[in-house]
This record gives sequence, structure tokens and C-alpha cells, in this order.
Amino acid sequence: MRERFILLVEQQVSAGNLSRLTLNSRRTGLQQACDCLSPKGVRIGELNADLPRAAFVAIRDSFGERTGAADTCLKALRAVCKWGVDYKYPENSPVFDVKSGHKSKGGAVPWSLEDKAAFLAKQGPGTMARLWFFLARDTAGRIGDMHLLGESQLDIVDETTYLSWQPSKAGSKPVRIPFSKDLIDELKTIGPGGPTFLETEHGKPFASFGSLDNKVKKWIIGAGLCKVSADADGNETVQATRSQHGLRKARAEEIAEHGGTEYEVMAALSHSEPKT
Repeated sequence: MRERFILLVEQQVSAGNLSRLTLNSRRTGLQQACDCLSPKGVRIGELNADLPRAAFVAIRDSFGERTGAADTCLKALRAVCKWGVDYKYPENSPVFDVKSGHKSKGGAVPWSLEDKAAFLAKQGPGTMARLWFFLARDTAGRIGDMHLLGESQLDIVDETTYLSWQPSKAGSKPVRIPFSKDLIDELKTIGPGGPTFLETEHGKPFASFGSLDNKVKKWIIGAGLCKVSADADGNETVQATRSQHGLRKARAEEIAEHGGTEYEVMAALSHSEPKT
């Protein structure tokens, strides 16, 4: 059931009807559910599809305090069970009655002026980190698009340089923004590169948005925008407290605070509906 559903989602991604992020989320959630053990110690992926409520509860509880991951897993299970009704899989699955107990903490934190100043003070001119910051700030784009942007998306109109591209997220509208002086100066400082603006230490484009996101987290931690936590054994973990999505949210706030309409926010963030 899982394999058939994921195949369908892959086809929808190829057709441009769903985003790859949705595919990754569904694939991960369903794999976690299948690998979970039932109360009797049997791998749930080896059981019949007409799972009882206790099975879904066991899947949820296997995540422990990671309620966000449990919520993602349950969303994937609801999606596959809803799809399965049309293909003679069980109807009225009890998964729709099982809640994760997850409470959203508000998502990404918008960058403050102090955050931006701290980052730029640490990541000086000529660094890929600084170029990423200006590119992410100016475009208000998603991390999933940043590693793909390059000179091929540039056009000049009346001596003004614009960056134009179609965001990869399904339903997004095309974006066209003028380059800021900060971004132009940084590109001049770094000099000519390859097909994309952002490159690895080896001068190659990032293989995926995931690899870029990992690098961005390191840049942010390097600027001191992070928190340190320790487990019961005293092992410390450093986590970035800001993200590219936080720059995107900050842009939306700035537009609103300067009197911009919801449609101006939509244009900047490539949203297609005001409710978003």
C-alpha cells in the first residue's frame, strides 16, 4: 500500500502537481510507520492494511517526545488511507481518530535587525555565507530554490538587473525582483563563478537544497545565532535558531509594517492565494 501510494506521489511531483518536499515528507513518515513495532513486537509494515487503532497509537507513541515527527507521520498515514479507499484498501481507518498531541511553536523565527547585523559582522565580504544571506533576503525565496538560481535567470531592463524564476513549490507564482546594491556588490566581490550563484568549497553547485540547508545552518551557528543543549550523558548539541525561512517571514513582516497590502506580500513571497 505504501509503495503504490509513493509511486503515485512521485508521478504527481513529475507532473508538477505536488512538491518534492511533500514527497519526502510522505516517504519518510510512511517508512517510519512501517518500521515501527506493534505491541507484540511485529514490524507494522508486515501486517495487513486494516490496522486497528492500537497500531496507530503504537506508531504515534514510538516517537516519544518528538511530537512534531509523530504529527508528520500521522499526516502521511492519513493521506495514504484516504487515497487507499478508491483502491479497495480499508475504509474508515481509525487513523483519522488518532491525534499526535503536537502543538506548533510558531515555526521559523523572523530575523531581527540585530540578527542580521550579527550575521553580517561575522560573515564578511567575499564569503559564500554573505552571498547566501543577500540572495535569500532579497528574493524572500525558499531554501528549495536557492541552490538553483544563477546567471541564466538574470535579465536587464532599462539598466536595472532583475532576477526572474519560477519557484519549485507547486502552486507558486513566478517571481521577478530587482537586484539590490548589496547583492550586486557581493557578486562583484566574489567574481565569476559557475552556473549557480551559490557554490560549495570546491566551486561546484550544491547537489540539493538539503546540502545547502546544512551549510546554511553551519553559517548561522558560526554567527552565534544558536542554542546549546545537553542530553543526560552531558553530550552537547548546537542548534541554529534562525533559518532561511525566517528571512522570508521577516520580509513579509517588513512589507506589512511599511503599509504594504496582502497582495504585495503575495507578490514578494510568490503566494497564489490571499489566505496564505
